[in-house]
Amino acid sequence: MPVRTPLPSNTPEARTSVVRELHPHAAGRAVGMTDALLVGEIRSGSTTAAGTLFDRYHGHVERLIWSLLGPESEAEDVLHEIFVRALEGIDSVEDPSRLKSWLTGITVYTAREWIRRRTRRKWLRFVDELPEPPIVAASEEVSQATRCTFDVLSAMTEGDRVFFSLRFIEGMELSEVALACDVSLSTAKRRLKDAERHFVARAKRHEVLRSWLDEGRWAIEGGEP
Repeated sequence: MPVRTPLPSNTPEARTSVVRELHPHAAGRAVGMTDALLVGEIRSGSTTAAGTLFDRYHGHVERLIWSLLGPESEAEDVLHEIFVRALEGIDSVEDPSRLKSWLTGITVYTAREWIRRRTRRKWLRFVDELPEPPIVAASEEVSQATRCTFDVLSAMTEGDRVFFSLRFIEGMELSEVALACDVSLSTAKRRLKDAERHFVARAKRHEVLRSWLDEGRWAIEGGEP
């Protein structure tokens, strides 16, 4: 039986090393392999399969990180952390055919940890100090609205921010939000309603967002959180 090589310790240097090993576009990767077979290959210790996992889902994970954290300079570290955790925890995948959903859950959990840790350490910075979001040829109005949106999100609780971002930025269905956050559908509905109300209340303080809310005929009455 093949022996899986232990992953390196969980340090920034180790995370970079792991992702760098996964990233090269080596020929012969099983691009057409199903997720279920891919999980089996990773469990057997195949580095090629580990590389396929990264190739197949790093775009999905990067998009989720953007939706949850915004234009964050530490996003690459978060990406590294997520794939290291995925490889370390691959044996816990109960239904290998739902690998993408499982990886989404890890991404949400890791992002929530990052938000809590950043808040506790008071690392929040003004949005204007962060890198510009990856919007190609965006108008000044769109860029300003994006900055204001993540300014509002950064002032919300970790839970509200995650539920709102998954639903309204990432565009997930409510059932997908519930699955990603490991809560019941009814709990997801309640948490999302609270998050939406809190976002609207804060967003109305920004002139550029007030006009967007009005044009979109936002249904929630935004009272003070």
